[in-house]
Amino acid sequence: MADNKERKILLVDMNSYFASVEQQCNPELRGKPIVVCGEGRTIVTTASYEARRYGVKTGMNLYEAKRACPFVIPVIGNIDKYVSTSLQIHKILLEYTDRVEVFSIDECFVDLTGVERMWGGGEKIALRIKQSIKKQFGLTCSIGIAPNRVVAKIAGKYKKPDGLTILTADEVPAFMAKITVDQLQGVGLGHKIAQKLKYMGINTAKQLGESDADMLKARFGVMGRFYKNVGLGIDHTPVKLYNDEPPVKSVGHSHTLPEDTYDLSVVKAFLLMLSEKAAARLREYKLTGRTVYLMVRFDDFEMFSGRDTLKHYFNTGTELCEHAWKIFQRLLPLKKAVRLLGVSITNLSSAAERQEYIFEDMRKKQRLTEVMDVINNKYGSFTIKPGAVKIAEQHGILERCGIIGTSLIKK
Repeated sequence: MADNKERKILLVDMNSYFASVEQQCNPELRGKPIVVCGEGRTIVTTASYEARRYGVKTGMNLYEAKRACPFVIPVIGNIDKYVSTSLQIHKILLEYTDRVEVFSIDECFVDLTGVERMWGGGEKIALRIKQSIKKQFGLTCSIGIAPNRVVAKIAGKYKKPDGLTILTADEVPAFMAKITVDQLQGVGLGHKIAQKLKYMGINTAKQLGESDADMLKARFGVMGRFYKNVGLGIDHTPVKLYNDEPPVKSVGHSHTLPEDTYDLSVVKAFLLMLSEKAAARLREYKLTGRTVYLMVRFDDFEMFSGRDTLKHYFNTGTELCEHAWKIFQRLLPLKKAVRLLGVSITNLSSAAERQEYIFEDMRKKQRLTEVMDVINNKYGSFTIKPGAVKIAEQHGILERCGIIGTSLIKK
């Protein structure tokens, strides 16, 4: 592996990705303020740049977005459309090297070390990538090129939309001196960490890099050293080969309830509905998992999350719901009404590698699930469904739900 001064890492960051895809699919939306969201009482997943000019931000609920921009246009998101487009963008990147690592649905790292000269240098490759994506999809991206992943990611977000920032190793210290701790979010520092750093008087990446390592370790534990390295612009993490990573890291669904509720029967019905949808997608990907993750947002927008890891792998909605409900019971008795629920499954493995069930009743359940999938795939989601889902339907559940934590599946 070449040292950091010789490495050339490129980060492609699609601009307002979900909203931009929707605008390209529907010409009537182009140039207009739109937000991509779910149905019902939902939150903004992505806002177009036209909407952002009015202060609309990701994470706002739809009421807040409309208050900031009364004529904003809500568009129901379609994850399959975004995944399909991402997979085609990957093909463009793979024309230059197979060292392409999918970081998220709209971001990829590309290691150009040793191949950039074949194409005339990193800048020419970046411009060719931007041109190809624009020509093929009508989409723009921002690109950062730097000696490592951390700095490349920060550089990729430095000029948006449609930006290009290229840094050599010698230019990194001066660049990091201009970066605030808020701009480090997304490279291992979340909003809360940034706020804590500012409370400590650390406002820039340079100040973070110059901070005492022992002090940071005392405050943040083992992550203290990592935060210091981020501030210094140091990162030795290699970019993986495109096929190195498991195709999907987690699969899940979330939904904002039609009304805030204390009713546990409604909560459990929604958990089952979300679990069934997540498990169906898991089986579609031919995967199993064993870590269950539950997210709950209350009426005051306070969040709760919890996870449990099982000893065995599974891919059925009933089992996912069973363990999600066990996590939810840690909140009982409820002190606040539930506004949003999210269920996902991680720690995934190929279904082909799973052990066959020993007991006949489990094998019957597996065969029943397979038959249910065939019918639902042919006639539509929830053509066949557990009876308890009817409770969710009676309380206004809508067909489409927001998707959380769904990584790309490579084909």
